[in-house]
Amino acid sequence: MKSIKLGIIGCGIAATELHWPVLQKLRDKFQITAICNNTEPKAKEFSELVGGVPYVLDYRELLQNPDVEAIIIALPIYLNNQVTKDVLSAGKHVFVEKPLAANIEEARDLLEFGQPFPQVKMVGENWYFHPVFHRVKELIAEGRIGDPYAIFWDIFQRVTLDSKYAQTKWRIEQKHRGGFISDGGIHNIAALRLMFGRITAGNAFSKSINPAIGEVDTFSLQFETKNRVHGVLNIFRSPNGVSKNQLLVLGKQGSIAVEANKRIFVKNEQGTDLEETFEEDTSYRSEFEDFYQAIRNGKEVVSSFSKAYEDLHVLLTALDSANQFHQLGPQD
Repeated sequence: MKSIKLGIIGCGIAATELHWPVLQKLRDKFQITAICNNTEPKAKEFSELVGGVPYVLDYRELLQNPDVEAIIIALPIYLNNQVTKDVLSAGKHVFVEKPLAANIEEARDLLEFGQPFPQVKMVGENWYFHPVFHRVKELIAEGRIGDPYAIFWDIFQRVTLDSKYAQTKWRIEQKHRGGFISDGGIHNIAALRLMFGRITAGNAFSKSINPAIGEVDTFSLQFETKNRVHGVLNIFRSPNGVSKNQLLVLGKQGSIAVEANKRIFVKNEQGTDLEETFEEDTSYRSEFEDFYQAIRNGKEVVSSFSKAYEDLHVLLTALDSANQFHQLGPQD
């Protein structure tokens, strides 16, 4: 099968550090034929990185290029809605970086707008392809820990002002709902739904510990899945003196612990039953291979607009309803 002629809109961190390293390995499937960035120095730099392809500063010019059949959108989240609509209207297949949109309303609008278009419509949620979370789902299905009943996922990872992500103005100004919580936390929601099914209910609290990185940097969600598995998702972006990324699944006959999205431990009363380490994250490659198969063979994409809408709806609904506490103790 012939390679796909690919255009890229947005030449920032996602394009240079996440997409390009994988696309280099998939030259038989993708050929970058044009790119766009609204500032010329960055456009020129990325053009040189990927082999000197033509670049433009206005994405509408790229949409008119007959040498482009599919487009990656790797822009600030608040731009996703309009640019994705324009890409679809131009008749191009689209791969838009997660989350789908800046808020629930724009995500719903984009979901409805895209339905009549026959092109492939995919969201870049690579955690739907993450080998570790697929392995956890497999272990649960095999009955290795019995019926799961509780989940605890703690992400305590400090974002400082010298972080490359904090250097992006649109993240600090939070032109999308949820700032660093939704930007990264959407991955966790997708992974939870992959492993345990739909999240149907919950309540949350949120705080701003360090206003310099946005309006919210601390989030804790207590939730229930459709299978009545209960869980707690903690995403803390301003912890001091602690760093942690651990997923713990409790089953009636054992437990699964995932450390740093790389190491899996299955334990029971007899001790450690299984220990596996995943040295390589193949999720980015897998999502682009899925995009290719959808375009060339008509395969249904895994990370669809509808899945991305549900992910965002769960996370932003929890944020919007956070801190609505009920009194537990007696009144004074």
